[in-house]
Amino acid sequence: MKNLFEHTSAYWAKYASYEWRKAADGKEYLLPTDDAKASVYNTMPLADQLVLDAVNIGLLVMHKSPERKIKAAIYTFVCNYGLLGMMTALPTTANFVEYEKVYLPKNQFIRQETMDTLTYMKFFFPFKMPDFRKRGIESVWNVSGSDRDEAALALTFGDEPRSKAISFMRSYGEPYEWMKEVFLDWAFTFMSAFMYYHNQDVLDKHTRDMYRRGLACFEGNAPTYHLALREHPVIVWDFHSLMLTLKFLFSVKLMDTKNPMRLCEHCGKAFYAPRTDSRYCSAGCRNGMSKKP
Repeated sequence: MKNLFEHTSAYWAKYASYEWRKAADGKEYLLPTDDAKASVYNTMPLADQLVLDAVNIGLLVMHKSPERKIKAAIYTFVCNYGLLGMMTALPTTANFVEYEKVYLPKNQFIRQETMDTLTYMKFFFPFKMPDFRKRGIESVWNVSGSDRDEAALALTFGDEPRSKAISFMRSYGEPYEWMKEVFLDWAFTFMSAFMYYHNQDVLDKHTRDMYRRGLACFEGNAPTYHLALREHPVIVWDFHSLMLTLKFLFSVKLMDTKNPMRLCEHCGKAFYAPRTDSRYCSAGCRNGMSKKP
C-alpha cells in the first residue's frame, strides 16, 4: 500500500502562448494563439507548485482583487500549465463521446443533467467547432484538416479518451468566469481547513460547524485506473484533465501534516510551511512584518 500512487498517467499538453477572445454571447474565453507551439509534460514533478499556484489564484478571487490582476494570474497559470480541460472533467466520464449523451453531475456551470454531445461541446468551442460528427454511440473525428501540432497531440494521446485530445485543439477555449469559479472553490476549501485549525482554540461551535460544512461542500473525485503487467502487476492511475489532476493533488496536499499549506500573515499568500508553526512564506515577509509599527 505504501507505493499505491507510484504509477500515474498524468501527462498534459500546453501551448506556448494564449489569448483572450470575446464570443458572440459576450463571454471571454482563453484559448491558444494560432501560431503557438504545443508541448507535452508530466504534471507530477510539478505537483507542489501547481497546487500552490492554483490556490493563490483562488485567493485573489476570494479577496476581490482587480479583474486585470486575476486575469493576468490565470493567463500566467495557463501559459505555465495549460488549460484546465473542463470539457473532459465535468461529465461523469471522460469517455463521454462513446455514449449517446453527455451525463453531468450537479455543478455550478451547467444545470442540465443530460445533454446532446455536440451541444455540450459548443460550450468550449465558441468560435469554431471541430470536424466531429456523432450518431448515437458512433462518432467520427476528422483530424486531416488539423495543423501539425494538433495532429501530433491527437496521435500522442490516441490511447486515451478522445475528448482529451479534442480539448487540445486550438479552437478549444475555457470561459473566464468558469475558470475563476474553479480556482475560487479550491481557495475556499483551503481557507475552511486552514481557519478551522488555526483558530480552533477560540472558535465557537457555530463557527466550527460552518467550517466543517464548507469543507464538506468540496466534492472530491476518484481518478480512474487500469492494471498493467510490468515487473509485477501494478495499478496505473489515469488523470484525463488538468482540472481533475489538480483537484486530487490539492486534496492530498491538504492532508499533508509534515509541510502543510499555510497562509502568510504578511502577504496573504498560501505557502508550504517548513514547520507546523511557520507564519511567513519567506524571510522578506517575516522581516517586513517585524518592521511594521
